Amino acid sequence: MPPFPSEVTLPLASAGAATGLLGSIVLLRLYKLRKWGWVKSNFSLQGKTFVITGANTGLGYETTKALVRRQATIVMACRNLTKANEAIGKMRTELGGTIPGALIPMELDLASFQSIRSFAEELKRTVPQLYCLVNNAGLAVRKRELTRENFEVHFGVNHLGQFLLVDLLREQLFEQRTRVVVVSSRMHEIEAEIDFEQLGHWVEYGSRLNRLYNNSKLMNFYYARELYKRGFNVHVLCPGLCHTDFFRHYEPQWYHYLVFSPIVWLMLRSGEQGAQNIIYAATESVTTPERNPVTGYFISNVKMRRSKFHFDEPTSVRLWEESVRAIAAGSEAKST
Repeated sequence: MPPFPSEVTLPLASAGAATGLLGSIVLLRLYKLRKWGWVKSNFSLQGKTFVITGANTGLGYETTKALVRRQATIVMACRNLTKANEAIGKMRTELGGTIPGALIPMELDLASFQSIRSFAEELKRTVPQLYCLVNNAGLAVRKRELTRENFEVHFGVNHLGQFLLVDLLREQLFEQRTRVVVVSSRMHEIEAEIDFEQLGHWVEYGSRLNRLYNNSKLMNFYYARELYKRGFNVHVLCPGLCHTDFFRHYEPQWYHYLVFSPIVWLMLRSGEQGAQNIIYAATESVTTPERNPVTGYFISNVKMRRSKFHFDEPTSVRLWEESVRAIAAGSEAKST
């Protein structure tokens, strides 16, 4: 007896639904790729020197590769020089055996005031003209960690380390109108606050989010605002949520990759695409009296958008002052 029509059409309908779902997912991914945006300019950067912190991995690596391809000179400010040199070798292979620009690895540990000061002195001695400083290096951890000066690492590395670095280079940055790029995050809009009573201390918030990280990204934005108010050529951005090794401190297990791979593929940017916002900020972003860090504007999806966070001036000024005090206190404690 021939099969009833329903016995034939059911598998066909299921296959059609699955194909339709897959097609919808692919179209959504293509839409996101287009929405996230790409830097289309490829003008030469020959003769321009960039400093990129955390240049050996993740977004820093992809930014370095993109800029050196355009003949820029890159000072790769990295905590581990062995890994920096390994990254240079990898980059040379990916670029076809030749690096069009120049790569200069230099040691910088943002968790150590001594390392930051040594780096700044060496940079001023060897790099007379600086086109751009990209404050890219940062971290997110889930267990209590401290810097050499005993600040919790989100505050100490993501905020205070780059604060000190810029302060040590401030005369050169100001006089040369050097682009100062601050890598923040849209996470500054979500469960983020500046808690002056706990500033620099490890706090257990009991949240599913890493609020210490979010707080540090809010500090980055506030810091960019104050730099801009003081006349620096500063550009703040969010690279987007990217599929890099940034969350290596969370020690994902094999089954996490299995379960979340489809979500990662659909929702997360590649490191190369996330770097587009940094590249744009470092090379061609323009601020105006209406659109700048003070008015809450930052770069996202390779264009300016306004933050949803309500910034207030007393907090902005106080964070700057507390950061200055924290550096002085940390330096004094280390010297005694």
